[in-house]
Amino acid sequence: METNIIYCGDCLAKLKEIPAESIDLIYIDPPFSSNRNYVAFWQEQEKRHFEDRFENVQAYIAYMKPRLLELHRILKQTGSFYYHCDWHASHYIKMLLDSDFLFGYHNFLNEIIWDYGAKATQRQSAFQRKHDAILFYAKSKGKHYFHPQLQEYSKASLAERNTRYAHSDEQGQYRLTTRRDANGNKYRAKVYLKEGVAMTDVWELPIINATSKERMGYPTQKPEALLDMIIQASSKKDDIVLDAFCGCGTTIVSAQKNKRQWIGTDISPTACRVIVKRLAMMGLKEGDNFYVRDMPKSVEELRAYPAFEFQNWAVNALGGIPSKIKSRDYGIDGKLYPIEDIKKERIKGIDLFGEIDRYIPIQVKRTDQVGRPDIDKFETAMKRDKRGKGIFVGFSFSSDAEKEVRRVEREEGLEIELIAVDKIVEMQIDKRLKSNYETTTS
Repeated sequence: METNIIYCGDCLAKLKEIPAESIDLIYIDPPFSSNRNYVAFWQEQEKRHFEDRFENVQAYIAYMKPRLLELHRILKQTGSFYYHCDWHASHYIKMLLDSDFLFGYHNFLNEIIWDYGAKATQRQSAFQRKHDAILFYAKSKGKHYFHPQLQEYSKASLAERNTRYAHSDEQGQYRLTTRRDANGNKYRAKVYLKEGVAMTDVWELPIINATSKERMGYPTQKPEALLDMIIQASSKKDDIVLDAFCGCGTTIVSAQKNKRQWIGTDISPTACRVIVKRLAMMGLKEGDNFYVRDMPKSVEELRAYPAFEFQNWAVNALGGIPSKIKSRDYGIDGKLYPIEDIKKERIKGIDLFGEIDRYIPIQVKRTDQVGRPDIDKFETAMKRDKRGKGIFVGFSFSSDAEKEVRRVEREEGLEIELIAVDKIVEMQIDKRLKSNYETTTS
């Protein structure tokens, strides 16, 4: 199983590929059932199919249930699971997680309250909200790994603590306490004031402020310190940490920093690119220290493609079939067939490059700007093949090229659709998000 890898896509498909009981720690912070657009993503095309994503709690639960089943399946018997949520759905999610087909009520360990310290403002109809809930489960209570964490003393109790920590040495103030060793023998141990106090299930930790170096612009970004506490408490060095809704990658950054292996998935290409950027800022190199899978190509990447590889990408992205001839193709780089023809049962001796005649020719140019001469050549190819409609793909089109397209349609009845590469990239993202949305709401 590969680790230190980012998958761009719906986590449900990726989770099914992971072997059972292979993950040590899972933390997820999925989109809440809030009907707020910010839980979508940053770019406009990524928001299109996520506005009012979950019309009710039942739709949200229906979306999460199959993903939680897979997450439970891949978690080790010694593993731990953290579900980060807020008031919108936390109670419904706990009922789901308490089900016998998931973790079960007896494996519930804590409802952690993250007090993020919101500035006090008066509300007219209810008390101000200032916390999230993190539901903490074990795959098998009693078998799970847990390393108790310490937190700093509050300012209110620090003065009192100073009187209890009456001793001091080169490491600072300390008090003496009685402990037992592995054989049950008692001994006196030093407990230093700077070590803090055992953590409770209420964590006071501020949100990321506007000037923080951590801030990546992601709407629901969580602070690294929050994930550090979870990862240090519930995993060991080299354990595998998984985040199935990793957003801008705080879990991944924390896992890397704490010397854990990791796997992250997110459906947002924008989020995945930000994760790559954050890892690069840590000195890591894609293809060497970590890997990215299933990322839709960016326009910048496509500009660097070899000509024939770029042609194949464009034709396939439009649903066409690339031409088998890569030189002297006479202006046709691919053919787009009606769906009913593609679904036809193949007849011996006949394929889509043979007797089936209905197709739309596709021409692809990798140049920065398609000009009038390029359109003229494509018109000739269309007329030669007796095609009334064609598709021309390029990074951009000159005004002369656009005028010629309008002229040839008006005067000769030839219809040429000009498609810019950035629109194809957007369509690919759009198709992926739409498919995920339809799966969610079906």
